[in-house]
Amino acid sequence: MERFYFDLYNTDHTQLDREGQLFPSRERAGVEALRILHDVASEEMTVGDQLKITVRIRNEKSEQIFEASLTLDSAWTLPTPWQPGERSSRLGGPA
Repeated sequence: MERFYFDLYNTDHTQLDREGQLFPSRERAGVEALRILHDVASEEMTVGDQLKITVRIRNEKSEQIFEASLTLDSAWTLPTPWQPGERSSRLGGPA
């Protein structure tokens, strides 16, 4: 088993792994990096936002051996529908 360190970089902050995790191979560590990307994206993504997440794996010598990144963009393609009680310049709706 070898110890791998997973450093997380996203739009707002950086989180360096100081403990690491044991895996039987670097391939299994790479799969874990992809799982981390998925989990962070699920927790942090909001509609109408952009999020970039990068996971870098370091080995026991602190050498970077792997990097995986995910960029998510989301935006509404139509204007927000008029809601009762809101002013609509297009329809002259109520104030």
